[in-house]
Amino acid sequence: TQIAAAASSIDVLDVLINNAGLGTYEGLADRTALENHLAVNLYGPYDLTQAVLPLLTASRGDVVNILSLAGLASLPVMPAYSISKAAALSLTQAQRALLAMQGVRVHAVLTGPIDTDMVRDLDIPKTAPTAVARAIYAGLEANQDDIFPEPMSASLERAWDTGVLKTLERANSGLLPAINK
Repeated sequence: TQIAAAASSIDVLDVLINNAGLGTYEGLADRTALENHLAVNLYGPYDLTQAVLPLLTASRGDVVNILSLAGLASLPVMPAYSISKAAALSLTQAQRALLAMQGVRVHAVLTGPIDTDMVRDLDIPKTAPTAVARAIYAGLEANQDDIFPEPMSASLERAWDTGVLKTLERANSGLLPAINK
């Protein structure tokens, strides 16, 4: 109901940034933790995008899904987070193919550690949120499908477009015309 109320209060929308996220440290023994991560990191962006889709279609707008490198290679100290971000990457790829037919672009932001509460106490290199935001904006301006906004993820960018995941995404998207006949 919160999402529906928020969506109904918007008149025009050009860009939706799905940035809410949950990331906790636990094993896989707690199913509730996995369900909570999926609720926030997968169903939250799905529900919000669906709620504002008519506005984005009208404006030929953009959806930006903030994902994580943990969706590509699981962090065993955060398995529920990793699983939910992998599912969110698949959602993003499906949205990209399906919503393109409605004139809506969908972008994946694949990021490493950002200096937020989730990783603030870890002794690892982190990127300032403002730097990540600037890089995301630059990626949108450049019409990039996949945005790599900080040093760790940027190291993957060069090989991404010709890599196996992007090749499979394109091949799978090519099935849509055959099914929609």
